Amino acid sequence: MHVLGALDCLRGVPANEHARLLDLCVFRVYPVGATVLGQQKHGLYFFLVLSGTLQLRLRDKNGREVLMGILGRGDCCGEGPLFGDYFRQMSALAQSNCQLLQIPLSELRGALDTLPRFAAALRQVYQRRLVECTLARVPLLGQLSPTERLALVGLLQPAHYARGSLILRQGSPADSLYLIETGQVAIEQAGQTIATLSEGDFFGEMALLTSRPHHTDVRALTPTDVLALPGAEFHRLIEHRPDLEAQLRAEVERRLQNGALMRNDSARARELQLAVTRGMLRGSHLFVRTPELCPPGCRLCEEACLERHGQQRLHLNGVPLERPGNGDAGLLDVLDACRQCNSGPECVEACPENAFERLPDGTLVITDRCTGCGACVPACPYDAISMRVLPDPHPGRGPLGTFLHKLIDSARRHPIIPLQPPHPPQRADKCDHCHGFADRACLSRCPTGSLRLVPVEELFTL
Repeated sequence: MHVLGALDCLRGVPANEHARLLDLCVFRVYPVGATVLGQQKHGLYFFLVLSGTLQLRLRDKNGREVLMGILGRGDCCGEGPLFGDYFRQMSALAQSNCQLLQIPLSELRGALDTLPRFAAALRQVYQRRLVECTLARVPLLGQLSPTERLALVGLLQPAHYARGSLILRQGSPADSLYLIETGQVAIEQAGQTIATLSEGDFFGEMALLTSRPHHTDVRALTPTDVLALPGAEFHRLIEHRPDLEAQLRAEVERRLQNGALMRNDSARARELQLAVTRGMLRGSHLFVRTPELCPPGCRLCEEACLERHGQQRLHLNGVPLERPGNGDAGLLDVLDACRQCNSGPECVEACPENAFERLPDGTLVITDRCTGCGACVPACPYDAISMRVLPDPHPGRGPLGTFLHKLIDSARRHPIIPLQPPHPPQRADKCDHCHGFADRACLSRCPTGSLRLVPVEELFTL
């Protein structure tokens, strides 16, 4: 146990919690170049570093890999899934031969209630790393060295905004550069949405660079956490790094051009507003079909979904999108299905049983913890969740036999016979991209390639 006591991340954790942790640990050795975190290993293990060094890396908003830092003896990694789903793009590679203690996250999650001091220490690590990750995910700041980014951490001022609240008001003075830690915001001008931003994006730079008031409103589309870099620190940063100022001014020019396009192209502006209203920007991918390629009356994708899951999880003729200049092929249909919201899913907020789980690939699934309360159904703004009656575990009894069995069983436990027959068991149901299957039924059944799972960026200029 003295080994655990010497680790920096466990300072202040009492000996009895060390003993409990040791019961969960497995000693592992990783050679130089081995992947400790990444690919299929996300969400599986937590690691304590006994010796050696690990490179901790993260992919920024544009998919470029950024060095977060070097972990050594006493550090830890893999804690992210215990507290959130923010770290799906993080990886850890052995920079030298490493000796680690490995704990399955499934076991650690179940033991945290009995490890209060360790849980508190781990949450501090998570919160500090969350800030560091926010800086690394912003392409503008990802090019800074880990030491330079770390120097900014202590200058950032965190703030939380509820869904729908105004973060910046048009005409207000410039004060800070805002980095989006979690959540999604809309940039609005004269009541019109001209852009959306999400985790790893920033705003407020235009007013700081021009020394003019903000020319747009910024509104939280979801619960949003931001980190504000005060204006004085912002100017000090770009004074020492003129290359950052040049990139910021290029970004300002791009955003001004996009705003002008929205003001002058009413069709494009309506499409963006529709995308926001119908949740098409909440996730990373959408099911899209090209109706011109569909045989007349074909609904094979819907039928395949129904056959596999016992209930239809997606629907044709959802949201029409036009792509001018492509003839009939320019008409697209965004199917009605779960949007797999990355930020602030209302269904997750409403669930009293914590029954939703984010997979390493970002897919949101409903687990067996679902009790069928149905709270998530009205919470979803896009009508993507429904209730599904579970199959009778005793099909041979028939309806009357099942009913009598339930009455007898209830009478044994409760002497009072219920006035209403018990409802059949049910649970919430939604599209989860055929989690647990080798393929996606709807895509596999499509005979023409009309139906595709498309990145949001392919449909909209974000």
